[in-house]
Formats: sequence, C-alpha cells, structure tokens
Amino acid sequence: MEILLNDNRLDIEGINPEVTVLELLTTVEESLKGTQATVIEIILDEKSYSADDMSEISTLKVMAYQKIELFTATAQDMVRAAFADGEAGLQHLEELAVEVASELRIGKVKEGMDRYLEFVDGIEWLVTMLKNADLAFASNMAESSLESDRQSLVQRLGEQMNQVQIVQEAQDWVGLADILEYEFPEILQDSRGLIKSILVA
Repeated sequence: MEILLNDNRLDIEGINPEVTVLELLTTVEESLKGTQATVIEIILDEKSYSADDMSEISTLKVMAYQKIELFTATAQDMVRAAFADGEAGLQHLEELAVEVASELRIGKVKEGMDRYLEFVDGIEWLVTMLKNADLAFASNMAESSLESDRQSLVQRLGEQMNQVQIVQEAQDWVGLADILEYEFPEILQDSRGLIKSILVA
C-alpha cells in the first residue's frame, strides 16, 4: 500500500486494518499544522473524495486501498483558484438568474425555486470569494480603488439578497423575477470587472 501527500511518499506508523481514512486524514492534518495548508482532496485507488466528506471517509478503511493520495492547498491557493474560475462561475450565475426569472414569470414556481437555490449558493460563493480576496491578493488590493470597489460590491450583494429574501417571503414571484432579471446582471458584470482588475493588478 502506498500513501502519497502531494505526490510525495508518506511513511505513517501504526496503520492496521481498523484505521479509517478519516483517522489517516486527522494524522496528516496534525503534521501540516503551521504550514497554512489543509487537505482538500483524497484519492482512493483513483476515486476522488472531498476531505470535508467526514461521514463517508469515516467508514472507509485505509488498508482496503492500494494507493491513497492526499492533496493540500492553502487558503491563498483556494482563493486564487476561485478567482481563476470566476469568469465561468459568473457566467453561470447570469444564466441562472435569467432562467429563474423566466420560470417565475410563467408560473413555474417549483422549477424556478429549485434553480433559485442554486443561484443563492452561487451568490454565497461570490461573496465569500470577494471577502477573502485580500488573503491571496493583498498587494493587488493595496490599490485603494480596488479595495473600495470590493467593499461596495459586497455591500450591494448583501442589500440585493435582503431584497430577494423579502419578496420571496411575501411570495411575490414577479418581484423576485424583476430583481433577478434587472438588478443582478449589473452587479455580476461589476463583479466580473473587479475580478479581472484584481487578477491583472
């Protein structure tokens, strides 16, 4: 059996048939303390698992696999990766907003709300990414205009999500469609512009 951390072989003592993948992960995380890195992916014989999926990996036994690969990333790495995917993510959010609005306008509330939940998750991803921008791009964010643009966008996103919650609770589906169709595209375009500016600063 082979255990690799970022493609480097690990020798871990005390592995027996009862040791779970979660216990292995805990041991590796202990050894990473102080490095600012955390395990984000585990590959067990070619099958990928998220390190966050505690319930699943707590049932898997280490010795059931020929090869276990662990991959780490720092918070900076994760923010940079999110920014690199930002263009595609924002494009998807814009399309979702239009689709949800269209379904709500023709009375397909159930279908619209399923997609709406995906949209809300996407907005949460965007807010988290913007809030953590300075983790990975501190020197870029030192440009005062970028920092003020970032704060302004986070505030606008928060205000719009409050509005969305109000109309949703009132079951004002046309009002929700209006916000998604007319208010969010501008914020998402501005987010796209800010992300590009941060990446090239």
